[in-house]
Amino acid sequence: MTFLYPTYFWALFLILIPIIIHIFKFRRYTTVYFSNVRALSQLKKEKKQQKHLKELLILASRILAIAFLVTAFAHPFIPPKNASTDTNLNKAGIYIDNSFSMLAGSEGNNLLEQAKQEALNLANAYPADTKFALVTNDLSLQNQRLLDRSMLINRISAVEATPARPPLSQIIRVLSRRLKSEKNASPNSVYLFSDFQKNIADIGRIKADTSLSLNIDLLKAQQSDNLLVDSVWFAVPGRIKGTAETLYARVRNNGAQELADVPMRYIENDSLRAVTSFDLKPNQEKTVSLKFTARSAGIKNAQVELTDYPVTYDNTLYIGFRVTGRIKALVIHGNEEGTKYLSALLKTDSLVHYQEVSWQQVRTGEFSKQQIVFLTQLPEVSSGLTASLAQFIRQGGTVVFFPAKNGDLESYNRFINEMQGNPFSTTADTTSMRIAKLDVTNPLFQDVFSGPHPDGDLPEVKIHLPSQTVQTRVLPILTLANGNLLLSESQPGKGKFFLFTLPSSQENRAFFTNALFVPLIYKMVLNSVQGSPLYYTIGQNKVIDLPFPGNGNTQSEMQLKGVGNSFDWLPTIQPLPGNRFQMKTDAVTQAGNYELTSGNGTLPLAFNYDRKESAPDCYNADQLREQLQQTGFQKVHFITASKTELSAHFDVVHNGRQLWRLFLVLAIMALLAEVLIIRFWK
Repeated sequence: MTFLYPTYFWALFLILIPIIIHIFKFRRYTTVYFSNVRALSQLKKEKKQQKHLKELLILASRILAIAFLVTAFAHPFIPPKNASTDTNLNKAGIYIDNSFSMLAGSEGNNLLEQAKQEALNLANAYPADTKFALVTNDLSLQNQRLLDRSMLINRISAVEATPARPPLSQIIRVLSRRLKSEKNASPNSVYLFSDFQKNIADIGRIKADTSLSLNIDLLKAQQSDNLLVDSVWFAVPGRIKGTAETLYARVRNNGAQELADVPMRYIENDSLRAVTSFDLKPNQEKTVSLKFTARSAGIKNAQVELTDYPVTYDNTLYIGFRVTGRIKALVIHGNEEGTKYLSALLKTDSLVHYQEVSWQQVRTGEFSKQQIVFLTQLPEVSSGLTASLAQFIRQGGTVVFFPAKNGDLESYNRFINEMQGNPFSTTADTTSMRIAKLDVTNPLFQDVFSGPHPDGDLPEVKIHLPSQTVQTRVLPILTLANGNLLLSESQPGKGKFFLFTLPSSQENRAFFTNALFVPLIYKMVLNSVQGSPLYYTIGQNKVIDLPFPGNGNTQSEMQLKGVGNSFDWLPTIQPLPGNRFQMKTDAVTQAGNYELTSGNGTLPLAFNYDRKESAPDCYNADQLREQLQQTGFQKVHFITASKTELSAHFDVVHNGRQLWRLFLVLAIMALLAEVLIIRFWK
């Protein structure tokens, strides 16, 4: 047995009061004179012995009453097995897992509310002068200092779910740092209220801390079923006005029940644009397609949503993108002959803003306004043009190169090497040969052929500049019968570089008038519209890389506003080369659509909560105990509150078996014994 407040034993000096009373007997005696007391002598002797015994019993009852009462105030208890008796009761740490996974239901209440209530019971079980370190997933700065009981209760009551989910190892480090004290070397008790999801609870990275005694409340939801939208993507990168779009959504069923005819909706600028339904087996995922037409150009704030309870944060996935009205295509030519095939295909197309310019009159500063640049029959490629095109393609542009049959191979190869393509090996080869192989899996041929292999004869090429596969990162698209490449693709940056080895001259008219040429060029143009990421993940994408909106004025003030909410923030940006910048997203904590404005331009952005929270896999008590002991934690207790009041249970776990009530009853019994002796002992 040990005592919580041993200093109360100084009050045992109060025992001297009944002893002094017993010794001195503060009573006045009156003398009575009798003529003869012989008959009373024997009776007097008998009464004196009885009275002495009575007084001793009264003294003993009074001493025991005081002793029992003082011991009760000293808070005696029997420590639990393997528990340290020097645990620091001046301080304690509390971690409340307020992640979205804690919104799962349990006994008519979600796990977060259950954790908050149990933490409040814990606070009331501790002494009134105890200081607490409260940690939640948002690692709030207002909880950095230790809190008294009243402040702790207020902070716990205000805890709400948050998308932040720091790993458990970081939580332990924060608690250890806040509870450390040079004055008190006793271990501090730490209480963890969580469901301990496996993808967040990185127990293997926790470093054992002898200054902490872990007490774990493993919360479990009675029902873990959850249906969620995991991710979405478009079939092609960019959005173009008037084109048919296919949006793919991956859904996942984390429950044990099979789902049938689950509706899914695609909403764009507050208008319902597409609806579909799907069936999904337990613990399976599926890709669902939503089809619609891009009716108008401009910014689109959209969302894909379904209905599911009780976990609702992952039912909606927000996306933001821009639909392009016209694709800007620039043709840089060495002579008029090189442009006629491209001009005939693209100049009259309403989706393409077509421009031609001679290689001697090109303005490299205009490249940033283009989506795709064609180079055809240039006598040479200058170093300045090479550098400008390299920057253009690194920023997401597309470059298509047609050589001239008598062009400068040295300047060509410098340019091709900069584009990470396959250089030309020798001068023009005038041997006629057909295309022997094409990569039908390339996006340029998507929806072009009705079957897995194209039917009909492929066109014949009269003249080409030999180029064999050298770079491992080059993708062959069209290959001639002798193994030479006719068309290849490389990606030196965010954009693409397409290299044709045949000149766009009259000799190769069979190729340029063949049905194969039209989808090739048209798909290059359509795929040149590079869309930015449809959405970002809160807490994961903490810094994002974006182009400057509008006129690209880096001096204009950036402003990020929420669409449909009151969020308004002036972000801190870091300019980058190529009219781009980096922006921190730490202020964004709510999923939804946003718009970033600067000058005369606007960028659509969307932020979503991390789907890791949706994973149902959690540790059980045995797994937690085993892994924590492997890390070096020996003082680990698991809290169960099924039959007893939680505060009483905490007392037993932390302080052992409480005995103060027993000693209080004994003190009352001692006082009652004194009263009975005085009243009935005559």
